[in-house]
Amino acid sequence: MTKGKPKKKSKGSPSKSTSSSTLFTKSNLIFLVVIAIAGIIAFLPVIHGEFLNYDDELYITQNQALTGFDLPALFSGYIGNQYSPVAMSIMAFEIKLLGLQPGGLKLISIMLHLLNGLLAFVFVKKLIRRDAIALLVSALFTVHTLQVESVAWLTASMKIGTYSLFSLASLISYLNFRQGNQRVQYILSLMYFLLAGLCKEQAVVLPLLLMLIDYFQGRKWFSRPALLEKVPFFIIALGIGLATMRVAGDMRGTGTALPYSMLERLLFACMAFANYAWKELLPVHLSTYYIYPPQGEIPGYYYATPFFVLAVLWLLYYTWRKGWKLYFFGIAFFVVNIVLTLFSQIFSVRDVIMADRYVYLSSIGFFLCLVQLISNIADTKNWNKKSVYLAMGVYALLLTGLTWQRSRVWHDTITMFSDAIDYRNAKGYKGATPTIALPYSNRGLAKKRAGDLEGAMADYNAAIQANPGYPTGFLNRGNLYFLQKKPDLAIKDQNRAIELDPNNYLAYANRGAALASAGQYDQALTDFNKSLSLQPNFQDGLSNRALTYYTMGNNQAALNDVEQYLRINPGDANMQAFRQEIMAKMQ
Repeated sequence: MTKGKPKKKSKGSPSKSTSSSTLFTKSNLIFLVVIAIAGIIAFLPVIHGEFLNYDDELYITQNQALTGFDLPALFSGYIGNQYSPVAMSIMAFEIKLLGLQPGGLKLISIMLHLLNGLLAFVFVKKLIRRDAIALLVSALFTVHTLQVESVAWLTASMKIGTYSLFSLASLISYLNFRQGNQRVQYILSLMYFLLAGLCKEQAVVLPLLLMLIDYFQGRKWFSRPALLEKVPFFIIALGIGLATMRVAGDMRGTGTALPYSMLERLLFACMAFANYAWKELLPVHLSTYYIYPPQGEIPGYYYATPFFVLAVLWLLYYTWRKGWKLYFFGIAFFVVNIVLTLFSQIFSVRDVIMADRYVYLSSIGFFLCLVQLISNIADTKNWNKKSVYLAMGVYALLLTGLTWQRSRVWHDTITMFSDAIDYRNAKGYKGATPTIALPYSNRGLAKKRAGDLEGAMADYNAAIQANPGYPTGFLNRGNLYFLQKKPDLAIKDQNRAIELDPNNYLAYANRGAALASAGQYDQALTDFNKSLSLQPNFQDGLSNRALTYYTMGNNQAALNDVEQYLRINPGDANMQAFRQEIMAKMQ
């Protein structure tokens, strides 16, 4: 086994004599079963969770192309701000098989995560040919607390889980190709990469990972044959990048540009990178929604994080100069897989400063370095290797407990966004944090649906106070006023929502409903028409316009809207009964 002494050519290089060349030995299978059981226990609370009002509606429950298993529609256009047709097609198949039930879908999410944990073992085993390290990396990947967001949140699992699955399959196929020079494995690697890219744009960096494999295996990665092999991969990556660039903006934006300079954005990216590394080691103080600090209240430790980034870059250079290939590979694997999210942080400030899901796949590189480092230290200090691995197993067991606890936070929209709000409040910021408006507004909507109207109003007011330029806050509060039979206040809030977002079809439809309730039918029809011009298949808009036409005595127009509604949603019994009522009146 490699001792990691400086005189060695490659610190942490694989030693073929310490492991069987067989992938799934009896002992490996036993340990993998134990890892799977630990993973199931860690994520068990996820099964009892609900759909979340945080993109689950946009991408899943109200995505008619997905729930209707309309594969051509999924491949022919963007959904929200993503082009993920393969990921959504897989979810569509799951829904067709199980129905729109969160429990069953989340069980599949857990199984997908366990499969990715297995592929992590296969990848590391084939790469370094050391069973113990491959098993420990797989265990840490499977039970780590940072993985909860990517498993418990169906929208994230749908894209992160599947892109990681196909990325790992592509890397494994490439390793098979390199070991046996089988052209079919090269084609499989290329095919899996394409599928990964059609699940999530983060897969675009995979050609760089292939070059890292070449480097680790001692191949001249810049040689003509090696580069020619990568050309098809880079062509696919270019296509993925162009498709991603066509998507403008973020559907979950707050409506107000965040007032940070370019230097502050660079600082936030450095902080995110440092926090990712720290939380991989010790996953505490997590949040479902990491908010930005107010202007003028950037914590002092943020300013130290650029030095951490420089230290990591120096470490990359140092490990390369020393020929410590495994460390270089692991660090580079971690960096490459999150670099795009850091760049997007700089050039297009998101609503959150970081997100746990972004390190789902990259964590393999971190864990590989961590396990190898401890193994090398144990060799240097002449520690009992079995005791060291047992200690790491205990660490994995502790992570299992933390993950089980964290999984409960993602149970529903209220628990999820309460966690985000508590995280913000614990920071003790004095100034405004505009991005907290979304958690307040979404939690308020969940409270409204649960019948807690007073709590919902308090959250809507908090959202508007945090960010007066957030249209959804006014839209949701206006809906609540409408429910409370206060049409004047409802119309006022919807007016403000439209001022902030003139193309918000929901605000027009909501204002139309409030106007109709106040007897202003002509103005209501104008708003319904505008809403449906922006979103022609909006079911609530069609049903409300049909009801308004019916109230005004225009039965034919009402029937036309009902017929269009039923073409979209033919199983709606209430609308079927309404159609019969209209037709009876027309006779």
